[in-house]
Parts: sequence; structure tokens; C-alpha cells
Amino acid sequence: MNKLSIRSKLFIAIFLACALAVTSGAALFHFRTQQAFQEYRQTLDENYLNSFAAELENFYHDNNSWKPLKNRRTWRQLQRVSNRQARQLSGPQGRPPRDRGRSDHRSTQHTSSRTILYDSNKEYVQGWRRAALSPELLYPLKQGDKVVGYLGLYKRQPSNNSAEDQRFFSALNKTLLLVGLLTLLSSFLIALLLSRKLVKPIHSLRRSSNELASGNYATRIEVNSHDELGLLSHDFNRLAETLQEHEKSRRQWIMDIAHELRTPLSILRGEIEAIQDGISKADPQTIQSLHQETLHLQRLVEDLYTLSVSDGGSLTYHKTDLNLADLLRETLAQFDTSLKEAQISLTTDITATAPIEGDSQRLQQLFQNLLRNTLRYTDAPGQLHVTLTTAPKQLIISFEDSAPGVPDESLPRLFERLYRVESSRNRATGGAGIGLSICHNVVQAHGGRITAESTPLGGLKIITTLPRSAT
Repeated sequence: MNKLSIRSKLFIAIFLACALAVTSGAALFHFRTQQAFQEYRQTLDENYLNSFAAELENFYHDNNSWKPLKNRRTWRQLQRVSNRQARQLSGPQGRPPRDRGRSDHRSTQHTSSRTILYDSNKEYVQGWRRAALSPELLYPLKQGDKVVGYLGLYKRQPSNNSAEDQRFFSALNKTLLLVGLLTLLSSFLIALLLSRKLVKPIHSLRRSSNELASGNYATRIEVNSHDELGLLSHDFNRLAETLQEHEKSRRQWIMDIAHELRTPLSILRGEIEAIQDGISKADPQTIQSLHQETLHLQRLVEDLYTLSVSDGGSLTYHKTDLNLADLLRETLAQFDTSLKEAQISLTTDITATAPIEGDSQRLQQLFQNLLRNTLRYTDAPGQLHVTLTTAPKQLIISFEDSAPGVPDESLPRLFERLYRVESSRNRATGGAGIGLSICHNVVQAHGGRITAESTPLGGLKIITTLPRSAT
């Protein structure tokens, strides 16, 4: 199992990349230096051969024979002249950074030791003969168009490198090694600092994640960059904010449910204890009051269950093709008596046909909740205007009632769970704030949209838009 941390992996990766770059650069530099030095020595050999060949051709022209060169002193004298000319032709370019005179002198001396002179019949005249070896180069010496001899040059052997050359390469390798070590040390420090900087936000994210897991939703990460880690930190902060809001909503939800259940239970308990203490009698009126509170408590529990199921996406829908206009008229007929008792006049403008694919039971529940909302809040005498219009691809249903209205700042929150405009949440002024939340979920499940706005009648206008069936 790999137990290396991300910081260790980053450090190793960065350091190895730097080490590879340094090693490759050093190897390339060493190879190029060797190549340049070989080119320099080859140029020196060529200049020496050209110069020495010219001296030998002049010597043959003056003596008409190679016999005087049998004298090694004469041979060496000609070589020294050629060495001086070769050094002058070489110039400063391409030379190793050592003492110029001594380096060139040693190099041309080693070239001189590799030269040999043959006559026109390739018979040995003078120079260094090496057993079992033939000259690498054979330069013809001419008088006019006639070949009078050959100047040969043996291949340079590794053992022929002068002490000056060896010292030069030794110093070069030491310098290269020192630079490489310093570069690797710098790479080590850079990799260490860079890996620490890159891993720092990850450690911060890890600590904050542990705090988030322990329930501290107020934790946040400081965002100092706009790279991927910065975006990840920003997303983490958004997640923490969302969880904090959800936790706040959850606690408010529990408090609201407890409040809503406490009221009918307190009424039931108070009336039952009054009967037990003999303060009240179990007459039909008291029994009716207890029954009403029990029904209210039952409706509240059913609404809470329906809301929780719809929020979780587990509420079942059996969609069929139906005429929404007929369903709306049927629901309005059920509430006709209740509206008259509440002194609310009903006017409608409903189209004849409104085809839709939906769940008739859930859509009727939508209309019932909107009508109960009107009955609960609209002052008597009041008005309710219900319309159903069709568009090419939509059905638009509106419930518009009279005063009292809803403040503009509260309109967007009307469909939140357990939200009511009254901050006191007094049961005498309204319901539990669940009905509109259920409406919102039912409309969303049918692919529609529900909104609330103020109306000229002084009350609230709720507009529901549903997709129209093709048939």
C-alpha cells in the first residue's frame, strides 16, 4: 500500500524532473565540449598537414630529392616551421580555455609524432613508423602534375592526449560536477518549498472537511488563488454555506413542527384535564371541541407527511390524460358552500377544454390548498377570481383574492416550508404554512411553475403554469 503523502509525491516528482534536466544538460554540455575539442584538433591537424605539405613540396623543389630528409634534424626543423604556421592558421576560435601557446604547441607536437613521409613509390623516407598500422590520411605531394611523395597521418589514439588536454578536461569535469551539485541542491530546496506551497491549501481543505464532518458548518477556507485548488476551496465554501443553511432550515423546521403540534395538543390536554378536575363537563359541546382539535391535529400530521414525502421525491403520481377545466370546476363546486359561509364571492373565467397529462388527485389537492388559503386569510366580505386560460404549449391558472395582501418582500418566500407572513405564527391568523409548500412540489412534479404577486383587488394572486398536453 502506497503511504506516501501528496507533498512527498510532489517533492519527488519536481526534484526528479529537475535532476533529469540537470543531468541531461550536463551530459549534453560534456558531449558538445568533447565534440568541439575534437573539431578543434581536427582543424589543427588539417592546418598542420597543409603547412607541412607545402614545406615538403618546397623542400623537394629545392633539392629534387628526399634524401636530405633522411637526416632527422632536418625533418624536425621542417616540422617546427610547420607547427608555427599551423598555430597561426588555427586562430583563437575553438581552442580550449587554457594557456594558448603551450596548448597549441603540445597539440602540434602530438600531430608531428603521427606523420610519416613516403616517396612516390610509397617507400618509407622519414617519420614515425607504427607496426601493423597504416596512416589514416595519405596526402599526395606534387611537383606540377607529378606526384613525388605522400605525407601520411596516423589516427590519433586516446593515449596520445597530452597532459595539458587531460588537465583541461579534468578541470572541466570538476567544474561541471560542481555546477551540477549546486543546481541539484537548488532544485531540492525549490522542490521542497514548492511542494509545501502546493499542499498547504490541501491541508487547509482537509482540516476544514474534518470540522465540517463534526458539524461545524461555519468553517470556511481562505481563497488565495484562482487555480484549480482555489476553485476547489471556493466550491468547498459554497458547500459549507449550503449545509449551514440546510442545518438552519432543519432546526427551524423542527421548531416549527414542535410549535404546530404543541398548540392542538395543549388544547386537548387542557380540556381533558378540565373534565378530570370537574371544571368542565363532558357534554356534546366539549366533545365537539375535542373532536375538532383532533381533526386539526390529524390534518396537520397528514400535511407534514405529504410535504416530507414530496420533498424527498417519494410522493407517487399516477398521470393520465384529463381535462383540467373539468377538474377545476369540480373542486370549486366542493368549496361553494364554504366560500358563501365566509362571505367570499366567487367569479370564474375557465376555458372549455384544457388538456393535460397529470395526476387528478394531486392536482385537485393543489386547487384545494389554494382555496383553503383564500378561506383562511381573506377578510369578509371578500372576492375570489379564478381563471384558466390556454396558450400554445401552456395552461395558466390564477387564483386572485381580495385583501389583506402580502408584503412584497414576503412574496418569494410564500412557498417555503412552514413560512407564514405572521412572525408570531399565531394559529388564529393562519394555518401551519404547509399548504403552499405542497402546492409548489405538486406543480414542480408536473413540470410547471408557481409564483405569487400582488393583485389590484388588494390581496394575493397565485399564478400556476403547467405544460399543456399535445392531445
